Amino acid sequence: MVLCASPEKPRLVVLDLQPGAGVDGSLTGPLADAITAEVQRVGFFEVLSSRDLQALLGLERQKQLLGCGDDAASRTCMAELTDALGARFVLSGSLARLGDAYQLTLNTLDTQKAQPLGRATRLARSLEALRGLLPWAVAEATGTPLPAPPSRALSYTLIGVGGAGALFGLVWGGLALSQEQQLAARLATARDTPGLLDSRASYVTEAQGLERNRWIGVGALAVGAAALVTGLVVLPSDGSSVKLAVVPAGAGLGLAGVFP
Repeated sequence: MVLCASPEKPRLVVLDLQPGAGVDGSLTGPLADAITAEVQRVGFFEVLSSRDLQALLGLERQKQLLGCGDDAASRTCMAELTDALGARFVLSGSLARLGDAYQLTLNTLDTQKAQPLGRATRLARSLEALRGLLPWAVAEATGTPLPAPPSRALSYTLIGVGGAGALFGLVWGGLALSQEQQLAARLATARDTPGLLDSRASYVTEAQGLERNRWIGVGALAVGAAALVTGLVVLPSDGSSVKLAVVPAGAGLGLAGVFP
């Protein structure tokens, strides 16, 4: 089921995330706020968060209205309260730690039909990376259209430029090396044949030019390879964020990245 925007938006309540194994409860609040903001940004629902409900009625008043006397029943009570407030949809979820990754699970319940509207699960190595995946997770969980796929124009440009640069570097550097070998052969021949040697200055100038061409080829090859690798590997195709930086390395500069 995929919802479409309409003048009369259905009301959806975003409940607090439940902390799972290995997750402290203090981590779920900011992520739940980000989920609420993402649902509101898309614009298919009139959104209420658990904090909104608490601000409207107060937590103790909620429990009194629904006869909730312990924390174990508070989740059910919240769902019943959203129904009383005219909220057809309830978005709930959990955050757990699986090894070195976080797992976010989201579910949306259609309270009128008493059936799930959608479900989404996402894994990421950091909460920051997980936040970057929220547009896709929220869309799947709420049955709304998925975000447009990220543009790959920059990636394809880097691949094309990198491939061309690497090819140019190989050809140019190869020609320079070949010419250096020819120069060495000419010098060896001239030493054994009197009268064939040119002036020393001419050989020095030619050798310097060939060395410069060789380094131009090496530089073009390195830059082209870096652009090619960036286009193929570094830029994501799922919309997640990647941070890049050029950092000092043992033999010059290196490309460092932070990946989801």
